[in-house]
Amino acid sequence: MIMDRFGQKNSGKKHRLGITQKKSLWFILIMLIPALYGIFRYIFINVNSIVIAFSDASTGAFTLRYFSDLFAEMGRADSTIFKALLNTFKFFGVGVLKLFLSYIIAYFLYKKILLYKGFRFLFFLPSLVAPVVNITIYVKIIGVNGAIHQLTGYADTFPALLSNADTTILMILLYDLLFAGLGANFLILLGAMNRIPSEILESGKIDGCNAWREFWQLITPLVWDNFSTLLVLALTKIFTASGPILYFTGGQGDPYTLTFWIYDKVRDSTYNYPAAVGLFFTVIGIPIVFGIRWGAKKVNPEVAY
Repeated sequence: MIMDRFGQKNSGKKHRLGITQKKSLWFILIMLIPALYGIFRYIFINVNSIVIAFSDASTGAFTLRYFSDLFAEMGRADSTIFKALLNTFKFFGVGVLKLFLSYIIAYFLYKKILLYKGFRFLFFLPSLVAPVVNITIYVKIIGVNGAIHQLTGYADTFPALLSNADTTILMILLYDLLFAGLGANFLILLGAMNRIPSEILESGKIDGCNAWREFWQLITPLVWDNFSTLLVLALTKIFTASGPILYFTGGQGDPYTLTFWIYDKVRDSTYNYPAAVGLFFTVIGIPIVFGIRWGAKKVNPEVAY
């Protein structure tokens, strides 16, 4: 009887394991459908882009003409591609700057400064508001007959900042820095700091560690893995960084970044040259990102706590 009971129990356990395994298999198969569809779309779109980058728009024959045109434009400071590349670097710089600002803000919130809960809400608030609303408010502030316009009192001499080619990108960069918000970066970094064992900081204080040394020599190494990951993600946008240009300009004028220029060309049914531009900067950007990731790992090894 004892053996029978054990046998019944074992067979019951095997039966339950069999049902669990079948459910897991069905779950995997169901989840594979959107994954395979996404992979297919990604491969199809990118392979097609590579093909048309080397194809003549008229004849379909193999050509390197579009890459030659790209190199020629990049060599002229007055060309659209050259200006778009400069604007892209500007937006990229603002994005990296916002990451470092997020890190500093996260540190001060971690130290629970006065009214830190209110500041935490204010810093995250722009990310909760729709971009259209943020942009509308911003335009009402800086536009002609806007708040700044009314405060200055120079109704006839106030510059049309968003219709002037020299100031449009500057105003969009300012919006990206002040109104677009810091996103979730500072919350991620704040969460990483909150995980640091208090004993480590207390030990540092006993050893005479001041606020600067605590920030630089204790907290930074412990959250470096999180920060370096966010930094690498920011650096992946070195050639794709852009802002809400279409919202501000409605497609008028030429305040381009590389991605907006590609979008604008594709919108006008021009595919081959934009595909060549996108392929070139993708090939340039991949080793840069992986090199920076490798360097970030070498700067400070992963720390578990």
